[in-house]
Amino acid sequence: MTTPTPPTTDGPEEVHINAIADVAAAASQAEGAVVATFEARPTSGDWLARGDIARGAQGLVISRVELQAVDRTGSGITGSLLRRVQVGDILHLARAVVARAAQSSEPVQSVESPAPRPRRSGGRSALSEDLLRSVAVAYLAETAPGRPAGAVKRMATEFDRPEETVRSWIARARKAGWLGPSVKGRAGAEPGPLLRDLTPEEFARIFPEGYQAPPESVAELAAGFPAMSPERQRAASVAWFTPERQAESNRQALAWEREQREAEAHGSEAESPEGEQQ
Repeated sequence: MTTPTPPTTDGPEEVHINAIADVAAAASQAEGAVVATFEARPTSGDWLARGDIARGAQGLVISRVELQAVDRTGSGITGSLLRRVQVGDILHLARAVVARAAQSSEPVQSVESPAPRPRRSGGRSALSEDLLRSVAVAYLAETAPGRPAGAVKRMATEFDRPEETVRSWIARARKAGWLGPSVKGRAGAEPGPLLRDLTPEEFARIFPEGYQAPPESVAELAAGFPAMSPERQRAASVAWFTPERQAESNRQALAWEREQREAEAHGSEAESPEGEQQ
C-alpha cells in the first residue's frame, strides 16, 4: 500500500518518498514486525535510499536503510549526503500509510510526486495539516502520564529536526487547534478541537496508561478508563468519539436496549401460565 505526500522538509530539496505497507503486518500490531518498506529519491537523482519500517515499543521506527550514491563527482557517501535522507519525513508518511493499511482489507497503490513547498510571507515555511496532526499526536504521547521528561528531545529524534524547530511546531499545532491549551507549570496538553479522527493506534499511543493494544470498540475503550484520571477520561472520550464512532455507539446502545426489552417481554410471557395456575 503506497500513498503520496508533499515534501515537508525545511530545505529547498524536493524528495519523492514512497512507503509501501504490508497489510497483514500492519493489522497484526506485533512488536518488531516489519510493517512497511520505503524508497526516497530527490528530484536531482543523485542518491537513493531504501529500507524497512518496523513497529517498535514506542511506535514505528526505521529498522534498515540502504543508501546508494549516484555521485557524479566521485565523493561517494558522505556525512552531508546522510543528512539529506529525511528520516522524519519518511516516518511521518509511513505512519499514515500503516494506519490506513491496518484498516484495509486489500492493498491500495498510488504514485507520489514531489511538489514545491509553499512559503508564507517573510520566508516562514507553511506546515501541512498532516504534519501538524503528527506533531500533536507525538507531543500528546510523549507527555502522557508516566512518560519521563525530555518530550521535545525525543520528538526531535523522531522527526529528525532540531529541538527549536520542534518547539515551534508544537506552538503552531496548538495555535492551529490540533492541541489544547497548555497547563501552566508542566508539559502536556489535551487533544485540540481538530484532533478528533484518531486511529486506534494513535489513540493507544496518546493514552498508554489505559491500553496495551489499540481499542477497537466502545467496550474496549471503556475497559481502559479505570486506569485513567478523571481529566484523562474526559479527554479520551472527546478524542475517541468521532461522528462515525458516536453513530456506531448509538446504534449499539439502541440494539442493546431493544434486546433487553425483548428479553423482558419473553420472560413475562414465560411466567404468565404459571401465574394463571396459581
